[in-house]
Amino acid sequence: MIACLDAVMVGHNAFRRDISEIDQAVHETTRQGGDLSSVIDRLQYFGSIIDRHEKAEEQAVFPDVDRVLSPLLASLLTDDHREISEGVSKVIDAPDELAAARASAALHSQVQIHLAKKDTHLYSALRDHIDLDQQAEIVGQLWGRAFPPDDVLPQYMNWLYRHVNQEDQATITNVWKFLMSEKDFAKCIPLIKEAVTTADWSELTKRVPGMV
Repeated sequence: MIACLDAVMVGHNAFRRDISEIDQAVHETTRQGGDLSSVIDRLQYFGSIIDRHEKAEEQAVFPDVDRVLSPLLASLLTDDHREISEGVSKVIDAPDELAAARASAALHSQVQIHLAKKDTHLYSALRDHIDLDQQAEIVGQLWGRAFPPDDVLPQYMNWLYRHVNQEDQATITNVWKFLMSEKDFAKCIPLIKEAVTTADWSELTKRVPGMV
């Protein structure tokens, strides 16, 4: 049976990998005395995606957290969201490379701890307390609030599928297929195919019916 909330944790895995790679690139570039501009561009996109995700989460997910689990948990996680946003800005606005590297290390730690809290204490518990229909409604609202403009979707799909493994790719594709109309899902198929490797696409066609 599909657990729709697993799709959210796939997104979290993409955030984990991206921020780890960004932090490593900041430190390596700083150590070599290089230019951080390309890494900062990558961080700005990361910041824009995680900000969309977090704001949508607060609107679509946290009300159910308040109702089913604890309002204190949602409040603490909302505070984390503000700190992560500030952390991204500290790296981008750092006066020099060393300050950027220090801020990047702090941001990396913030994001990893925050995502671990959500996966362990929020989504796993929420998944056990609500049924599939409620999960589908939450994830549908989260997706709709985070990515309403069509022009955002291709870049996001490319980012997401390149930052998760085959298991996660299959999970989120199956959830989207379950949630979307046949017409809307058909629009996603070429975007997914473009984003993944040949080997990943071959595996997806085995795991997700109707991909070809």
